[in-house]
Amino acid sequence: MTIKSAYVGEDVPIEIAYSDSNGAVDPDDQDTDENPDADITITANSDSTEVISAQSMTHNDVGAFEYVWDTDADANGSGTYVIEITAEFDGETKINKSQITLKE
Repeated sequence: MTIKSAYVGEDVPIEIAYSDSNGAVDPDDQDTDENPDADITITANSDSTEVISAQSMTHNDVGAFEYVWDTDADANGSGTYVIEITAEFDGETKINKSQITLKE
């Protein structure tokens, strides 16, 4: 997962890429449209409020996903946020977590 530092009010691109021993690999579909997908949830550390809840990420390429977080609209101000990305592979759920601190 790729996360850059950010300031409140910025758009923050969050990227993740999945691969195995054979190279890039797409996760299974979690929804109904047959497209591979990964879901993102962003939670404020201060009060455990989900500011983004299980949103689908954009599928850019085989195994590659991106979500652009609009911190002006979907954040609770400055502070630390937990970013969690969930994807399923043949019935196995993989969860990646990271943190980002938004500055004023």
